[in-house]
Amino acid sequence: MKNPFKRTLENEAPIFKVVEYVILAIVAIVSIVPFFNILAKAFSTYGKPVILLPQDFTFFNVAHVFKTSGFFRAFGVTVAITVLGTALSVGVMFMAAYPLSKKDLPYRKGLMMFFMVVMLFSGGIVPNFFVMKSLGLLNTPFALVFPSVVQVYNMILMKNYLESIPAEIEESAHIDGANNGVILISILLPISLPSIASVSLFTAVTFWNNYMNALIYLINAENLFPLAMFILNRVNSSPDVLGDQQLYLQKTYIDAAMIVLSIIPIVAVYPFVLKFFVGGLTVGSVKG
Repeated sequence: MKNPFKRTLENEAPIFKVVEYVILAIVAIVSIVPFFNILAKAFSTYGKPVILLPQDFTFFNVAHVFKTSGFFRAFGVTVAITVLGTALSVGVMFMAAYPLSKKDLPYRKGLMMFFMVVMLFSGGIVPNFFVMKSLGLLNTPFALVFPSVVQVYNMILMKNYLESIPAEIEESAHIDGANNGVILISILLPISLPSIASVSLFTAVTFWNNYMNALIYLINAENLFPLAMFILNRVNSSPDVLGDQQLYLQKTYIDAAMIVLSIIPIVAVYPFVLKFFVGGLTVGSVKG
């Protein structure tokens, strides 16, 4: 006898697929349309109404960004903290993920519970501020890096990926006389490159777009503002000549060009890491 419930699901499956595709299409449109609008405005002559397509195509706005005082300094700061922060963060998370991937680790469940609580609940801005102050890190480049070093979700992805590696590989290495350090660096690190590459990209994006650390911990150090904070201040600032509507329109188009230029480095990295996504994220997110 056929299961009527199963037959009902089979009949409704196409409907669910249609709904799924419609939802995905809506999400894609909502995500892509603002980006194309900003892109069009970046290459349009100021004063022209822009809707998705450039009007009177020009490179004036982009050229003006390169002349903007402080842009290259903020760009350099962002590159430095992204490279340093990503390397430090991925290294720390990988070293934490390795012991947590071992089921015989003492207090493993308690440690995982601690990390889960930390991921869901933070101490708050004020306690974090006083911690950074007590460490003497306010108004220093380290204030842009240290608060974001440990990203628990990414660490869990790496832990799950390490759990998916057959235990026989480590056992064979132990028989050959290798210690845990050698196994971690020489064997598990190369095998985990898909997971590391994926997590590195997510971590780099976090550091590249992070302006909260600068907003909270850089009180009198505008020369250390990263690009995201620099753009935020630029967008919120008034035109050089108050009341000049034409100058205001020009400023918004130049700001659009600055936003477009700020995302080019991260977008350029995606093709080099994309091939690792399926192997790195699928295993890391499914493995429990």
